[in-house]
Amino acid sequence: MNLLPKIDWDKIERFVGSLKFAVIVISLFTIGMIVGTFLESYYGTDFANRAVYKTTAFMMVQFGILLSIIFAAILRLPPKKRLYGFYTIHSGLIIIGMGSLITYVAGVDGQITLAPNEPNRQVILTKDILKITYPIDGKQVTTYLPFSAFKTNIDETYDNIAIKEFIPFAEGKFVWSYPINKYPADAQIHSSKYHFKNAFAEQDLILSIHPEAGQEFQSTMTMGPLTFNYYPASLARCFAQNNPSKIIIWNTATAECFTPEERHIPIKTTGANNRFVVLPYNKTFITFFPDFSPFPLDIKLQTDEKSIIRAFSKKLFEEKPNLFLFGKKATWYSKAENKWIMADLEVKGSPAILPWMNAEITLSDHQEHLVPFNIPIPTIPIQKNGALIKGDLRAVRLEILGKEYWVTNYSPLALLVQGKKVVIEVTKEALNLPFELALTEFKMDKDPGTNNPASYESFVKLFSDGKTSSHHVFMNNPMKKSGYTFYQASYSQDNQGQYNTTLAVNVDQGRTMKYLGSLMLVFGAIWHYNLNSKNKNKNKKDPGASA
Repeated sequence: MNLLPKIDWDKIERFVGSLKFAVIVISLFTIGMIVGTFLESYYGTDFANRAVYKTTAFMMVQFGILLSIIFAAILRLPPKKRLYGFYTIHSGLIIIGMGSLITYVAGVDGQITLAPNEPNRQVILTKDILKITYPIDGKQVTTYLPFSAFKTNIDETYDNIAIKEFIPFAEGKFVWSYPINKYPADAQIHSSKYHFKNAFAEQDLILSIHPEAGQEFQSTMTMGPLTFNYYPASLARCFAQNNPSKIIIWNTATAECFTPEERHIPIKTTGANNRFVVLPYNKTFITFFPDFSPFPLDIKLQTDEKSIIRAFSKKLFEEKPNLFLFGKKATWYSKAENKWIMADLEVKGSPAILPWMNAEITLSDHQEHLVPFNIPIPTIPIQKNGALIKGDLRAVRLEILGKEYWVTNYSPLALLVQGKKVVIEVTKEALNLPFELALTEFKMDKDPGTNNPASYESFVKLFSDGKTSSHHVFMNNPMKKSGYTFYQASYSQDNQGQYNTTLAVNVDQGRTMKYLGSLMLVFGAIWHYNLNSKNKNKNKKDPGASA
């Protein structure tokens, strides 16, 4: 005995192909587009994609539209001459839908950032991934993270690493945390929190030289023309000296420093009057030109940027405002007194008065071993001028051998798991182009009387198969190469005031089908209009023809 209800497929076919069903799915699609457009305007394209455009529900609505089109055509079979235009229109819509599906499944949608004269071939895609690397074993594991707009629980485990949850949009709540790894008791890994203010600005600064501080807490930052430099406390002694050469020699491994005068090291000059210093080191000699670079020259006269010994001249920091901070001490160059000034900073003491626009700085907190960290808190992102100003933190909560850890796109995690070094990071999926691009020039026009960008454009050099070519990319003028299309998307500015450009990268395998479908829509609409016009004229001349 069959207890299952009998399915009336004819009834379902008539309903899906009916005008009523078409109105329902088109209305739902319209509502989704309105909501998505609003979210995109205020919270960014990525949030709109995760919350609306690329959700299963919105995909099902689009699939419903496609079914409505197909069944509407089926219900009008066998073919009738007066509906030839109708069939062409619906065939065009089906082809457009198929082309869109191909693009969604196999297309490429990402971004590439180009710095001036620095070739790059890596395109950053939209999918978030968790990358687990075992450097000693040369092994790497990649896990795709949920494409969701809100916090999502995960239950995946790999080799004692349990992935618990993913937050796609978060903001940090500042805390001091214990370090993950062990360090010698005398290691200089301190971090400090300062309060800076002048006549125009007031801001809290957190600077750190702790190896686990991550990208959010750097040792160098700028505020207008002023640069803050955070160094190990042991270097304060050398900066305080107003030695005639103004040269400091620094061992980055031991955090020790000395001046040439202290070790009776002669300062020599070249025929072009450039100063250099020769130091004995590891049974050999290394040469520095401290007025040009802190790195020594090797035996081939090439800059050795891996050297732990550095030498630099304080003269390099005397022309522009530079504040050097060493935890509880600060130093700067005073042009009025023509010497370097040292100030002691106490947690509850008076602020140090700086020589730039009545500026002052106070030490709010200082930690010798604790790590500055932002605990991720879920939030709704906020967009301004095409960039996120809130919620750009992506975070994954992990559990490793019974302990909880956070890893973010700004703070990778490096630790030992059962004696093996593991590096864990939250990043984006990427692909490498079969050619390289470099920015040669970036231009930006601003609205009159404001700093708001009116338009911007990029001049790009392309390197492919041993040949180079120049291209100009701006609004409505993309660059195309090997199936890839590059559009001008945005720009950024680094700490040196240098502009970088960001190009949107697109590969659309379904583009031809979408173009063909669009042409069929236009042709079908004209055909349908002409056939209906002829039938109307015929009926007017012969009223009995329609009976």
